[in-house]
Amino acid sequence: MNNVCFLMSTLLVLILTSCASHQDQVLQTMEDIERPEWATLSQTIHSKGGKLYAVGYTEGQASNRISALMRISDNNARYEFSREITNQMNFIYQNLEEGVSEGGQLSRFYGTEVSKFLAHGIRQEKRYWEKVKTFDAEGEPTIRLRIYSLISIRESDMKKAIRQAINDKKEITKAIKQKIDDHMVSEVDKMMQ
Repeated sequence: MNNVCFLMSTLLVLILTSCASHQDQVLQTMEDIERPEWATLSQTIHSKGGKLYAVGYTEGQASNRISALMRISDNNARYEFSREITNQMNFIYQNLEEGVSEGGQLSRFYGTEVSKFLAHGIRQEKRYWEKVKTFDAEGEPTIRLRIYSLISIRESDMKKAIRQAINDKKEITKAIKQKIDDHMVSEVDKMMQ
């Protein structure tokens, strides 16, 4: 019995060790360059030189078209701006006495409206892709494409889009519009630091 327990524990250690040694291996990169510093998911929104930047990411099978995955990654980067605006709108509505019952709907609505206005100011900055050997849930090797997109918008365009969206709609009071404007401008300023 002791030999069986020893054998089972040794086998378990070997399996765990072999799984732990499975690390992703980059097989090919765009234009044979190393992954750029901006191509990371640790900080998806940052600022530099009066602009806000957002990083988008997607991953797909190696057989997928790179151009299709790039469009998805680009859209994911745009979503980072939209998500941040919607989160801030949620914060505002949760802290207001007026309109609390509709806060979630209104924040999504205004987040979408701001995103529409932002579309004109967003610039595609850079893209990067890499082909990676990795392992699926069963530990089998698989080849994946990882795509990163970097977009930007000028700080002034972001603030303008926020003001335009809240001033175009008449569903909220002037006082709430002012609170939204003050908070959102403050948040954009924080992102720029």
